Amino acid sequence: MTTIRDIARIAQVSVGTVSNYLNNPELLADTTKEKIQIAIDEVGYFPNSAARSLKSNQTRRIGIIPEINPSHNKSVTPSDTTFLEFLSAINTVAAENNYAILMAASLEDAEEMAIYKQLVGEGQVDGFILSGTRRNDPRLIFLDEQNFPYVAFGRSNVGRGILVDVDGAAGIEMAVDHLVELGHKKIAFITPPNELMCTQDRLAGFERAMEKHNIKIIDNYILEGDFQEESGRASMYLLLDLADPPTAVITANDICAFGAITALGNRKLQTGKDMSVIGFDDIRMASHWSPPLTTVWQPYREIGFMAGSLLIDLINGKDLQREYLLEPRLIIRNSAGTPG
Repeated sequence: MTTIRDIARIAQVSVGTVSNYLNNPELLADTTKEKIQIAIDEVGYFPNSAARSLKSNQTRRIGIIPEINPSHNKSVTPSDTTFLEFLSAINTVAAENNYAILMAASLEDAEEMAIYKQLVGEGQVDGFILSGTRRNDPRLIFLDEQNFPYVAFGRSNVGRGILVDVDGAAGIEMAVDHLVELGHKKIAFITPPNELMCTQDRLAGFERAMEKHNIKIIDNYILEGDFQEESGRASMYLLLDLADPPTAVITANDICAFGAITALGNRKLQTGKDMSVIGFDDIRMASHWSPPLTTVWQPYREIGFMAGSLLIDLINGKDLQREYLLEPRLIIRNSAGTPG
């Protein structure tokens, strides 16, 4: 069986240097790391992760439990390409730092918490990356109680962990500003689910923007939706059936916007002329939809890179600030125009 002594001999370095490469690669020069990696590739060596775990008290694994509970309709789900971008970035950071990803999934709240408790109790991961934070989030409360490292995508009203988020309030304010510039005053908002923290931030941005432009918020124009296409369709039908319907709608995300646009088509109305629609996320389909969707861009890959890097820093004992906020951008296309 190949050992690190064999690697050291082939690379012409000490056994301690090979050990550092496997456990603390940041201590080595790039030329040294390259020589060792060439030797590893040559003999097909795979380090004994269990033995390394005993020595370093680390598994070198990051835990991710995707948000797939349909009753929650979270902001990042495996059915959404945004999750794939988010996960791909985390995986890249993990691989670059010699970490692996451990994924588990659940459909029920009780099962979700049981998985967290099992992974922490059995010491299967060194930390977690979470998404879709909600008010009084039980995951964050539990991980805080265990003093267990985590980074959450989304702000929270509980918890002491590291939070990474996009300024959703600023994004919605940009959307309202754009609609007002186009001449809209009757603006509706299909929000994400009320339990999610991002909903509170986005509502605050909506209210701030409407107040800035001296536009009254109509209660019937604010509907709680979710991140699914059906929510966009159903909500748009409700808005269209009002005695005085809005002329523009901001939606919870792009998928919800697609449903809203479908509803308009079913009523023989033209998006961008009879009714303006703005999404949130800027997923890949947004630019290819008919019409191309005006939307608020979230940098999912950047969020993933940041979350992964911060978690590894946290695991390794680095001092970090608690909250990291990224700026969104408004991507203007053809789904929003002047009032019809």
